[in-house]
Amino acid sequence: MDRNLKIFITVMLILSVISQFLPFKRDAVSLINVITNLAAFMGLSYACIYSRKVYPHLYLTLLLLSAAQFFSFLGDFTWFILESILSLNPFPSVADLFYLLYYPIFAAGIFTIPIKRYSDLRSIIDLLIILVASASAAWVFLLEPTVFAGGDFTEVLVSTLYVLGDLLIVFMIMDLIINKLGHLRSRTLHVFLASIIILLAADISFTYQNLTGIYAGGTPQDLLWAFSYILLLIAVNEFFKEDWSKPLYVEKKVTAVTYTPYIFIILFYLLTAYSVIKGGAEKSTVLLVSLGFIIVLFILRQHLSMKENMALLNDVENERRRAENYLEVAGSLIMVLDEKTRVKLINRRGLEILECDAGEVAGKNWFMTFVPPEDRGWREKLYTEKISSGSKGYHLTGEILTCKGDRKTVTWHVVFLREDGEFRGSIISGDDITELQRATRALEMSEMRYREIFELAPSPIISVGDDLIIRDCNRRAESVLGYQRGELIGRNLMDLIHPEDAGEDFEGERRLLRSNGDVIYADIGVARVGDERIIIIEDQTEIRRSLQEKELLLREIHHRVKNNLQIISSLLSIQERQLESEELSDVLRESRERIRSIALVHEHLYRSTNLRTIRIRNYLNNILSKLSQGQTHGKDVRISSSIEDLEFNLETSLPIGLMVNELVSNSLKHSGADNITVELRSLNGTLELTVKDDGIGLESPEVLEKSGSMGWYLIRALTDQLDGELKIETEDGLSVSLRFRELGYRERY
Repeated sequence: MDRNLKIFITVMLILSVISQFLPFKRDAVSLINVITNLAAFMGLSYACIYSRKVYPHLYLTLLLLSAAQFFSFLGDFTWFILESILSLNPFPSVADLFYLLYYPIFAAGIFTIPIKRYSDLRSIIDLLIILVASASAAWVFLLEPTVFAGGDFTEVLVSTLYVLGDLLIVFMIMDLIINKLGHLRSRTLHVFLASIIILLAADISFTYQNLTGIYAGGTPQDLLWAFSYILLLIAVNEFFKEDWSKPLYVEKKVTAVTYTPYIFIILFYLLTAYSVIKGGAEKSTVLLVSLGFIIVLFILRQHLSMKENMALLNDVENERRRAENYLEVAGSLIMVLDEKTRVKLINRRGLEILECDAGEVAGKNWFMTFVPPEDRGWREKLYTEKISSGSKGYHLTGEILTCKGDRKTVTWHVVFLREDGEFRGSIISGDDITELQRATRALEMSEMRYREIFELAPSPIISVGDDLIIRDCNRRAESVLGYQRGELIGRNLMDLIHPEDAGEDFEGERRLLRSNGDVIYADIGVARVGDERIIIIEDQTEIRRSLQEKELLLREIHHRVKNNLQIISSLLSIQERQLESEELSDVLRESRERIRSIALVHEHLYRSTNLRTIRIRNYLNNILSKLSQGQTHGKDVRISSSIEDLEFNLETSLPIGLMVNELVSNSLKHSGADNITVELRSLNGTLELTVKDDGIGLESPEVLEKSGSMGWYLIRALTDQLDGELKIETEDGLSVSLRFRELGYRERY
């Protein structure tokens, strides 16, 4: 699911829960329904625009569904305006007109879903059972009470049309399940179906509650509409992840679809029982028992019949699996194509050659998916011509595309399948000869390729024997070392290595001598091929010079940053001396101490031999020393430290230094302590910084949280920056501990 959609759904669900605790929850729930309905309409509209280019056969369906959702949104929006803003009775009103337009358009959209139908006599009977059960229940519990209850004609008419609209959607959904969806694996349609079922449940519940006078707006039942629209959004999101050009059908309906009519029979029985008991009919117990017994016999008979059919299907399935097992042990690729050149069956060896899973091959068009584009036309034409000519089959050698994007060469033998003279597909066997062809081609071209690579390589390459006598070299070796090929061949390799770097192992960074005596820095790699060693030389001279220049520049930058920060600190010090307010002087003094902590980082970096990391012990001890020397609070406080000798990068060192500066300064200023201790240690992969004093302490950690001081705000910000966990203890003074991990470098550009 996309991140933005997850955020939207999470926000809507949270608002839905919150709405139930608001005094104006009716208006809040109505607004949530409007927002989610608008989002569902926008999602369907986007899918409609997308399908016009990618899946034009779905355009009409999505257009009708989008139009229906638009009228549903207009209904919710109008209802919200009338009820929540204008304080008018929204039923009946123009909102109901929009709602009623939703039903026929939405039903038309469901009917036009371009999926293969599987209608038969049993499916028709199942639909009739569902229709009779649904219509009867709707008449008894909704239509009859509405029609004969009297009252305003418009209200009766609108209520009746709502029930008929719900019946229409129920019938179209059941037709989709029994004749279409039961044979199709589609996450999109399943989520879409769930959203419509929830929508129908909300509509029917609202109609019944409104009819019986027990409806109360803003209840969780009203949120069912919003949940339906959210599921519709999820279905739209799934739509973009599926390949709708080739729907994946299954051999038989799923079991749940087969038993769908039974659900309506049981529901009808329960509603009948409720009606008889509620109506107080005589001999109701006998009627209920008789009707229940008949239904049990009917279901039992149907179940036994289904068990027999399933046993037959299992026999067929066992035969099919046995045949597949025969194919699985075959050492060649064997597959079956249907009359439209789609892969119906492929064995294990075939999947290995294609580098695919079974789901990536089944149902795919062979020529469009696995034949290279440049060969697709003539190979498909040859296949068609052989079929038209009545040929039994043919042989072919050609390339294929695997699921990983590789190309392989396969020899094919194609045999056509015909029943009563009609073409039904083909059986194809193939052997992978890719490696054989590659080996042959490699043997023929190895010498030429070797010479071309050897001569055109951008790095110097030298071939030597075990005696280190140079046998061959490329042109780049001549230009870098300053020798002619004839001067290098026959020379000992050790003559080219600087005497101070000479040794038995000459691999790695070494200095080489040019013909004119100049020294070059090189990274030497060695690879053994047979009885010779290939020496590859990477000239690092210019890189070394560039790195030295950049290192000097970086040190100078750190030095200047440190100097600039000291200038800023000096300016603040001058300003501090001119202030009469002790409070403002303290603010400037604290700022100077923070700036000094930052400057120390840059001082340690430019003085360090390693510009990437800082020895944290030296850095923190330097900060503590300057804080100890600058005490101005009436008495000398002993500051001690126990800091492990660790190296941190700049990303971690700077916030740690600022935090130590802030916490120690706070203890010096406010705690009245005699001793302050700073500890930094590593604990099982994590790091722990602790600053504690033996001062007056605090009543509770909440005092710091509520103080609102700049120092505490800075400590919290630094904790978040380090992604750390802060722990505060107030017994026997104040102790602040931070657990964290070293941060990685974050790219700024």
